[in-house]
Amino acid sequence: MHSKKMDLFETMTSQIENEFPQCSRMHADWEFVLTDKKTGEIKNNKKFRILAIQNDAEKYQHVGIIIPELSNEYVQLPDMVGKFLSEMQKTVEASVGHTLGDKKSIDVSAFKFTGNVYLYTDRLLVSEDVIQKHFKKSNMSLQSRVEKKNLVL
Repeated sequence: MHSKKMDLFETMTSQIENEFPQCSRMHADWEFVLTDKKTGEIKNNKKFRILAIQNDAEKYQHVGIIIPELSNEYVQLPDMVGKFLSEMQKTVEASVGHTLGDKKSIDVSAFKFTGNVYLYTDRLLVSEDVIQKHFKKSNMSLQSRVEKKNLVL
């Protein structure tokens, strides 16, 4: 099961590359640590990937979030987008194209965040409408890319 989640990150990263072929990408792999409220014991770690999707020519950027399953931790995502973008200001290299090891320096402070956040997930355990309204409070627009597997037609 664990390897399936890692494959999901690769699959959805490829999907982002296909959707935004003209853009460079920078990413970080983070995780939510879910703890028992009474005991403080760690119950689960939920890994996710956050990406900057940058149009180098037009100097704008979107953010992508890849998470296999999204539930109540969605409330933390707008703050995490802000944290990621501010931490990225310190980063000087970005992946360019599809070639591994092909790096160039980029001044990320020149990029304007569009407010668009692309959510790539297999399962939403919370209403998409609720999540979109939550992002809107932070002046962000959530664009869902939910894999709707096992739908009965």
